[in-house]
Amino acid sequence: MGTLLPEKIYNHLRRKLLAGEVHAGTRLDYKKISSEMGVSTTPVREAMGKLASEGLVELVPRAGAIVRKLGEEEAVHLYGVREAIETYAAARAANMISESALNHLELLLDRMRRLIDEACPPGKNVMTGESLAEFLEADLTFHMTIIEAAGNPKLTKLAGDSHIHARIFGLERFGHERGLLEEADQIHHSIYQALKARDGIKASQLLGVHISRSLDLTLAHIKKASWWRNHSANSTTFQPGLHHPGR
Repeated sequence: MGTLLPEKIYNHLRRKLLAGEVHAGTRLDYKKISSEMGVSTTPVREAMGKLASEGLVELVPRAGAIVRKLGEEEAVHLYGVREAIETYAAARAANMISESALNHLELLLDRMRRLIDEACPPGKNVMTGESLAEFLEADLTFHMTIIEAAGNPKLTKLAGDSHIHARIFGLERFGHERGLLEEADQIHHSIYQALKARDGIKASQLLGVHISRSLDLTLAHIKKASWWRNHSANSTTFQPGLHHPGR
């Protein structure tokens, strides 16, 4: 049980990070988390240690754990790794992907489409909360299914790490607005169709466009957030995640 509790807390915190419920730069209060989960601070510290080993948080003496922020240079490097890995994987996957994996991709597309329609009905333009967490999990699984189909476990590990980092550090850049979710849905469908047609060149090109778009939006947000920090140091109303239309 001693080893299971830190893992449970780790998964809980990682899910909150992935869903954008905790923004970059936020201090994670050990005592508050332990109180919320009804545990002592010891397993919380162990969970934080694992998050820190993955580079998701920084352990700062006397301050606890801080969710890492993404700078422009690191963003370029991170998305560069993703582009190199995922375009290569898509080209290989087109020739190797199984029918069961294609069926799984189709189910994921259906789930993401359903979430968009249910969470963003007329009059509501932003996806949040559990719907957002479920959408992001399905989105991540979609990408990882393609990478796994390339048949290279080491590639899969590298891709998983870079994907999680890009998502968590870049999440504050967008409010998950319906238009951007629709954009992602369309390119996902195009990638799926290319894989189904065994067209590795097209699948690779589409993934390159998809990742390049994400990088552009991330860099735009980093610059915008930096401007706001410099010009609105005393403001408490700025919410970049609800103003920048990026994904």
